[in-house]
Amino acid sequence: MDKIINRIPEVDFGLIDEIAKGNEKANILFAAVDYGIFDLLIQPKTADHVSEEIKTDPYLTEKFLNALVALNLIHKIENQYLNTKLAETFLVRKSPFYQGTLFEMKKRGLTDWQRISNALKNGSIKTGTENKSIIDRTLIVGHAEIAITGAMERAVDVVSSLPEFKGAKKLLDLGGGHGLYSIALHQLKPDLEVVLFDLPHVTEIAKEYLEQYGTQDKIKIIAGDFTEDDIGNGYDVIFVSDVTITGILKKVYDALNENGVLIYRRWTINDDKTSPLTSVLFDFMLATRRSEHRVYTLGEYIRLLEATGFSITQILDISSPQDPTKIIVAKKKERC
Repeated sequence: MDKIINRIPEVDFGLIDEIAKGNEKANILFAAVDYGIFDLLIQPKTADHVSEEIKTDPYLTEKFLNALVALNLIHKIENQYLNTKLAETFLVRKSPFYQGTLFEMKKRGLTDWQRISNALKNGSIKTGTENKSIIDRTLIVGHAEIAITGAMERAVDVVSSLPEFKGAKKLLDLGGGHGLYSIALHQLKPDLEVVLFDLPHVTEIAKEYLEQYGTQDKIKIIAGDFTEDDIGNGYDVIFVSDVTITGILKKVYDALNENGVLIYRRWTINDDKTSPLTSVLFDFMLATRRSEHRVYTLGEYIRLLEATGFSITQILDISSPQDPTKIIVAKKKERC
């Protein structure tokens, strides 16, 4: 029987095409940020004007700007280009919500994603820098930029409404990184003694944010490695965001006052490990690096916390499409 050339597939190809174009879109965005395109387009400019300012090929520059229009990042009005509100909010350097360092972090990860085929065959991604810490300035500042897109506000709103927070006198922000959570929690409760604990080189970055928000004399910093060093004690609340502490839960438990609470903000993955997509992709990348860390299910977190002696008092879902986060509130049980 002859093949029929004009058959229509029973399912639409659109989703696969969209996935395949992901790399193209990302690289257009990253190149635009590298060249400061969005800083130039605060005011309308022609393609020739942009090309002259960034010293690029005029013909390709116009095609490049048209691609940004197609991605809904800039407008084209007659022969001039101008930022959309989206670009103005997140892609202009002077914006308080600028995400440029986040894109540097994403670009760094592209190389690893391009090694997937080899990783599947060899069992891991070999980068030649396996022993080098990836917790560097780009990572910390990138995470600070992610936080201000709404993730921190959602978490802090929930935490500030908890009776345990309202009655707390001393709070530890464990693995506090950039320090924005410490700052926000202090601003909501100025009489709260806030302690930020993280690695020495990370706390140096946190100090910059504390100075920026005028809280350098109001938030205490402890520099150390929480897997090895003392984290202090006498805390009414220990807040942890986006940090793996499954190996030190006993230390966290002991650092709390009686009836103190651990407030754990964390991505979770569903029981069959197939959603949400953000968690699945992150869990896969951790596995390609043969990391000791992984993304846990909510049930796994609950079992680990209860085995340590905590009782779970609340589980709060503050997820967004890009941020599959839950907050687990775990209380230190009162001694009999």
